[in-house]
Amino acid sequence: MQQELSPDARLIDQLARSGSDLGKLHRIEFLLRLPTQKAAQRAELTLLGFAFETKIERGKSDSDWLVRATKVMYPNEPDLSGLRDKLNAIAEQGKGSYEGWKAKLAERKPGA
Repeated sequence: MQQELSPDARLIDQLARSGSDLGKLHRIEFLLRLPTQKAAQRAELTLLGFAFETKIERGKSDSDWLVRATKVMYPNEPDLSGLRDKLNAIAEQGKGSYEGWKAKLAERKPGA
């Protein structure tokens, strides 16, 4: 019986199958959705303390604010899982949600 992959493991697997070199640093963007600008700003301050680059954007309504938090790191499951726990907690403090992450492909060299 195959064990169910975590959301982070599934995304890492997708990166690998898309041809990304998991041994290279990746620019990974994490997304938090919060109900107010003030909650987004509080989350941003916390994220800056964890050495993220951040950007706040208005969502589709007045009660929808997005915090994009970017970090350059290796895409490995233990680190991403640990960040998922932290980002969930930060989002929950602001009565929001952590929406997950995405990364740009780090190309493999031809013949590698």
